[in-house]
Amino acid sequence: MPPAFVVWPVLALIWGVALVRFAVLRSTLAEHRMNAALTFAALSVTLPQPGVRELASSWLGRGAATSASNICIMLMAASLLSLFSTWALGPDRMPRIHSIALIAMAVPSMALIFLSGPAREANVSIEKGAAWYFAAYCITYSIPLFSACVLITWIAAKSIRRASRGRERRIFVAVLALAFVEAMDMALIAAAGVLNVVREGNGFTEVRAESGLLVRLIAVSVGTLIAAGPAVRVLGHRWRSRRVIRRLQPMWRTLTGAVPEVVLELRPADRRALSVRGRLDRMSVEIRDAIMILDRHVVFELGDHTGIAPPVVTAARLHLACLARSAGHRAHGTGGTTHRFATDVGGEPWELARLADHWKDGEQTAAALWARRLPQFGGPEDPSARVPAQV
Repeated sequence: MPPAFVVWPVLALIWGVALVRFAVLRSTLAEHRMNAALTFAALSVTLPQPGVRELASSWLGRGAATSASNICIMLMAASLLSLFSTWALGPDRMPRIHSIALIAMAVPSMALIFLSGPAREANVSIEKGAAWYFAAYCITYSIPLFSACVLITWIAAKSIRRASRGRERRIFVAVLALAFVEAMDMALIAAAGVLNVVREGNGFTEVRAESGLLVRLIAVSVGTLIAAGPAVRVLGHRWRSRRVIRRLQPMWRTLTGAVPEVVLELRPADRRALSVRGRLDRMSVEIRDAIMILDRHVVFELGDHTGIAPPVVTAARLHLACLARSAGHRAHGTGGTTHRFATDVGGEPWELARLADHWKDGEQTAAALWARRLPQFGGPEDPSARVPAQV
């Protein structure tokens, strides 16, 4: 095994990815099964570590950590088998396959506990116990896992041909390689158990016992890196959404302050359940709705006579519209005014954020124009009635 200063950071990474996935990826059936598989995998490489192993041995007897670790590997294989079945066949084809696979693996798991009993009673490791018990233990452990690896290999090979994107193909190729390596490892475990009956203390069994934990740690680490990809992408999307929300907030506050009726009131429970992307979408909709209402107060004489203008001009127009509506000015299209244009800011959050980046400059321009009280901003139409600052 690698030294502790290498193993424990790897374990921290594995558990960190598992916890992050539980926090951000739990909406689909496949995500639940992947999270279950990663949790079982993390337990399988944590239990044999010094300190954890001694703690388990003090409670349950010597070798209990090894059996518990092996049982976790079997449950992980059941979760992975159900996961890849979902990917290959769809979530509706075999909805109960996860439960069936876990129950199927529970039977040999109970057998492992029974076969390791004599070694625990003798307070020795399983490898040092009776040879036939150890052989039966290895065969009981390896055959279900070998079968699961073969099935996963077959599913991954079929999925590679049907995968449409390069990333999916790479994932299935990695899964195919891992399943093949694990299948070979299970064959070696069965061989080690049989050889131990023929000749106790043979070098192959001892080497296999020492290298097994390293192989398991490497396999789980590679699987963790594969599982980390979706979590990293989700966190990246959330981070970008939060950045856009922060950019939109000043504009949203101004617009909804002038048009408060566009704000969708939510119950506290619904507000807490709203995702970051949902908050961004809601904010974008409220901004667009407010702009549609304020559009009849927009002064298009500012800048060119068109609804499409530089962002700072559009921001100034909207600020003036907010001031006009808050001051109770008559909207365009009523009385003697006409409404000829529409404000075009785009509908995507990134387009709104581009406008929001000029919101402060637009506010300063609008404040200066509003202070002059020109006719467009509620000032007198008769030039003789204007004060010098309005000319």
